[in-house]
Amino acid sequence: MNRTKALPVAAVALCVPGVALRALHVLHGFDIANNLPIAGDPWVWYLAGLLAASAVVYAVLAAPLRRLKKTPFEQILGTQSPGFRMAAVIAGLLLFAGGLFYLYLTITTVEEDAAGWARALEIVYSAVTVLCGVCMIVLAKAQGSPITEKSAMLTLVPLLWSCLHLLVNYRMTCVDPKLASFAFGLVADVMLVLAFYHLARLLYGKPRPAALAFFSAVSITMSASDIGGIGLSYLMGGGTLDWSAKMLLRGSLSVAACVLLAAELAILCSSHAAPAQEHIPTAQPE
Repeated sequence: MNRTKALPVAAVALCVPGVALRALHVLHGFDIANNLPIAGDPWVWYLAGLLAASAVVYAVLAAPLRRLKKTPFEQILGTQSPGFRMAAVIAGLLLFAGGLFYLYLTITTVEEDAAGWARALEIVYSAVTVLCGVCMIVLAKAQGSPITEKSAMLTLVPLLWSCLHLLVNYRMTCVDPKLASFAFGLVADVMLVLAFYHLARLLYGKPRPAALAFFSAVSITMSASDIGGIGLSYLMGGGTLDWSAKMLLRGSLSVAACVLLAAELAILCSSHAAPAQEHIPTAQPE
C-alpha cells in the first residue's frame, strides 16, 4: 500500500496546475461583452483533461484500500494526531464563520425576483453550515476514541450540508446563461456529496474506503482549482465574469470542507491503516 501514501500529496499538488488552467479558462474562455462562453476555447478542454487524468491517477492510488472493507472505523480513521485535529478545527471554524456570514448576506441582500422559498432555503443552508462546522470540530475529537452511536451521527451533518450546498448552488445557477462558467464548480459539489456520503457509509453501511479516498481526492482538486482559479483570474486583472459575493463564499466553503477531507484522506492513506496480518497458529511439539 506504499503507493497509496502518495494520494493526499497528489490531490493537493495537482491543485496547482488546476488553479492555473481554471484561471486561464476564466480569462480567455468568455466574451467580455456578454460574459458568454467562446466557442472553441481550448482552455476548457485542457482543464477537463487535467481533471480526468487526475481522476484516473486517484483511482489507481486508491485501489489498494479496497482490502480494508472489513477494517473497523477506529483502525481506519482513528487518530490522536494533533495535525489532524488542527486541520479539522480549522475546517470547522471556517464553516462556522462562513455560515454566519452567509446568513448575514442572505438577510441584507435583496435579490430581484427571488422567491420566498429560495430565501428560506438559503437561511436553512446557513444554519446547517454553522452546525456542520461545530460537528467537524467534535468529530475530530471523537476519532481519537471508540466511536459511539452519538459520535457516529456527527458524520451525517456534513453529508446533509453537502447536499444542501449542491442544491443551493444549482438553484442559483441553473437558469443563468453563464452556466458554463459554473459547470466545474457544480461537478466539484457532486464529488463533495459523494465524499461525505462514503465517510458516513463507513459507520452506517458497507464500508468502501477506496471510494472515500477517491472522491475525497477528486473533491479537493476540483474545489480548490475552481475557486482558486477564479481568485487568480481577478489577481491577473481579468474579472470579466460577474460572480456574486454569495457565489464566491459558497465556493470558499467547499474548499473549507475539503480541508477536513484532506485530513481524513491523510489518515486513511497513512501506514497505520494497513490491515493487520491474520494470526496463523503454529503447531506445538507433542
